[in-house]
Amino acid sequence: MDANTTQLVTTVKDTIQWMDWITVVFSFGAMFVSGINWWNDKKQKQLELEKIKIYFFIEETKQKYLLDLDIARKDIARAEIQGVLSAFQKIPSQRYSISYLSDIKFLDDIYKIQNNKENRLHIKITQKEFDGWEKMENNKKIYHNGFDTSKMKECK
Repeated sequence: MDANTTQLVTTVKDTIQWMDWITVVFSFGAMFVSGINWWNDKKQKQLELEKIKIYFFIEETKQKYLLDLDIARKDIARAEIQGVLSAFQKIPSQRYSISYLSDIKFLDDIYKIQNNKENRLHIKITQKEFDGWEKMENNKKIYHNGFDTSKMKECK
């Protein structure tokens, strides 16, 4: 082999050796990033399964009731909360009316829970909404018998 061919072979070997090193470095980098993603995914799943406590807060009396049911953070949604609240009524099939559930603050609280900024939900309710009500609508009497405190724990 002449000198030019030997130099070319050496240059090719050096290039391949550098490419091997670059491949190894990128492989370890990809493995490291993959490990970080796995760890973050594991933490996110734990947060999604974290139980969120729901409270009624009666504005006039400042009484607070803990509902005897925790919901996973991933299941916190407006419709889910409203469905769960019906189970805490004295008569579950009745229709209830809580003005706070139509307030933008309620949606903001749900958003904070979904984004790991809050760990509990306080539903502001008036004494009348909590105890029950009765009214006439279209010559028809409609009423709500209130919420069942035996399904809740009073907080001091």
